[in-house]
Amino acid sequence: MNILNSNEAFAAMMAGRNIMCRAIGELIEFTDIDQFPANIFAKPGYEFCIKVETMELAGITFAKPLTPEDVAEDQEIFIVHPDHISQVKYSKQCMEYFASVRNGFAQADKENAELQLQAIGDLFGRNIFYPPTIDNTGKTKKRRSRKTEEPAANNQNSTSNDVEEKTFDEAIETDPVKLVEKFTAQIAQFTNTQDVLSFRHVFLANGHLDQKDQQHLCKLTEDKLLELDPEQYTPKVEPANDLSVDELKRLQEEAEKLIQSQKDESTEQPIQVDEDAVYKELLADLLDRVANATTPAEVNAQIKYTKSWTEEQRKPLIDAINKRLVELNPPKAQSSLAVRIQKAEDLTELDSLEIDVSACDEEIQPRLMKLVKKRRLELDPFTAVIGEP
Repeated sequence: MNILNSNEAFAAMMAGRNIMCRAIGELIEFTDIDQFPANIFAKPGYEFCIKVETMELAGITFAKPLTPEDVAEDQEIFIVHPDHISQVKYSKQCMEYFASVRNGFAQADKENAELQLQAIGDLFGRNIFYPPTIDNTGKTKKRRSRKTEEPAANNQNSTSNDVEEKTFDEAIETDPVKLVEKFTAQIAQFTNTQDVLSFRHVFLANGHLDQKDQQHLCKLTEDKLLELDPEQYTPKVEPANDLSVDELKRLQEEAEKLIQSQKDESTEQPIQVDEDAVYKELLADLLDRVANATTPAEVNAQIKYTKSWTEEQRKPLIDAINKRLVELNPPKAQSSLAVRIQKAEDLTELDSLEIDVSACDEEIQPRLMKLVKKRRLELDPFTAVIGEP
């Protein structure tokens, strides 16, 4: 589990991730962020994490497999194979890694990769022997090749059972000609349009192909789509109409007028947008919504409209949200303790209440202490005067 600070957590939430929170140094579990006030990201003493979504297969619960959107270049991932798990650094240029993530056979950590492999085995009634092999060398292991040598007449140490083991590194192809040949063969093997559309991302993201090669491969994918689904991907050709000479002249004149008008418009000064005025107008509207909100959820919801704002721009709204949350759900401890202080019957009871004040939130302690001093003066004016410096 990756622990995030407040800035990282807020950025992740703005990107659509589910965030959880807890107090730093406590052993309690993380709780969904919607259980905290809107200004939790501005408060010290809290830590955050991204909520991991899970799924269940064959009675085993594990994290949902990674998607291409979840993985960054050179990120460490764990690929689930039928007989082992590979620990690799992700690269979009490696078709094997990309296909594993796209097809749902990659996890962000070893534990969930093992659970997924076990679930797949249980689903088909197979036993996966543990611990599974972890290949973290970034290499693809190929079968051993056995080399049998002819026994030499003058060499008594040579045998026919000599074995040569070879391990080959997985090379990333960089030759444009070989890449085009490889991608061309893969396109020809596709049997459904979804695979063809997804494969465009692979060769368009390859940094070893120039624009001409990419255009060539795009043309191959268009031909393949036409082959697999002619009805959907056949170009629509509009029927030609027979136009008279006069009509052609008229159309040409209108086209020239349109081009000229566009040139004239392009020379005009662009309209300047007063960003400060827009900000003030939106802030006023959000402050009004907060003031009229009737539930804490409705109050907190207004923060989502400030994704592009700076911390300074967002501060007035957060202050208003905190104020409204207190109005909707005032702290019971503060009002109850204040009443008890004001109604204290003697100095002994007042001393006991003063101890309770020290355990309250630091923000309300000064106000409660003023009430304590005022009541002490009311109960024993003489002693209070003597004790003053």
